[in-house]
Amino acid sequence: MIEALEAEIAKLEDYLAAPDLFTKEPVKFRKATEALVQRQDALAAAEEEWMTLEAKAEG
Repeated sequence: MIEALEAEIAKLEDYLAAPDLFTKEPVKFRKATEALVQRQDALAAAEEEWMTLEAKAEG
């Protein structure tokens, strides 16, 4: 799951890196930005869960 989220984040970041995306496609830019934030939040939650499970396994 973490790897999939990282791949999606990288894809969205590449998409958003287009210099004229904001001016030519503002709606797509906004949607991609929202999707990026959602994926980043999901990644942070998944990593936190993994760290918690790892700590329990060690303890």
